[in-house]
Amino acid sequence: MEFSEHLGFEYVGASGGEAIVALELRPEHMSRAERAHGGVLFSLLDSAMGQAVLSALPAGKGCATLELKINFFRPIQRGRLTATARLHNMSRNTAYAEGEIKSDGGKVLARATGTFFVTATIKQSERERV
Repeated sequence: MEFSEHLGFEYVGASGGEAIVALELRPEHMSRAERAHGGVLFSLLDSAMGQAVLSALPAGKGCATLELKINFFRPIQRGRLTATARLHNMSRNTAYAEGEIKSDGGKVLARATGTFFVTATIKQSERERV
């Protein structure tokens, strides 16, 4: 099982440099303070932004997160979260994307910006990773 499946992410769609990933909050997504853990929100945005980049790449190419900055605006305790992401710039080796998470009531919960390394393949061999 992939990490995103384990967290319960739903890949709604991705094409042309845009992507949507959703999540129905469950008890295991909560922090001790009984609100969505920041790591869950970070992962949701990272996944959405990565999908936005992948959707604009030629078939077979991949990407890896180089850097991601997130701002959290308000806590959330229940409901469905929707992360939308958009690719803003791509060069031969890197891509820049932005994304945001909204509650099912339409409130912006977090925003992120990120830089992704464009890889020649989806999976890299051990030699390429070293």
